[in-house]
Amino acid sequence: MVLEIRAIQGDTGLALALYVVDTIASDSYQVVEPTRADSVPPSASVALRLLSQTAIKGFQGDSGTVILERSGSGQLSGSLAARARSVQNGGQIRLTGNFERVGVAAQERGCIPEPPDTMAKMQSDSMNR
Repeated sequence: MVLEIRAIQGDTGLALALYVVDTIASDSYQVVEPTRADSVPPSASVALRLLSQTAIKGFQGDSGTVILERSGSGQLSGSLAARARSVQNGGQIRLTGNFERVGVAAQERGCIPEPPDTMAKMQSDSMNR
């Protein structure tokens, strides 16, 4: 089972994937390289996308810890302290952060229903006037 937490603002984004043993629980999740994370639960993988003045830079976590706390209401809070490497040149950065009161929702399976055809509805409405 995997829990995904994503934060996006503009072109910058951070994603955490927490690989749990049986259920989402308060625990310490060791950050490992994404290719190994699902095979050594409990573990975490971290990805970061930054927009610089001239390029989009991507990073993948390779060490550190995500601490997860789950409240009685099911909301999640926690902290991140990790090292990440550039996917372009191997340069390293340190990531630290906190998150609070994140709600949990089950992932929907299958295809997303198509939105109604609003153009056909507008044409139908205009013909009925």
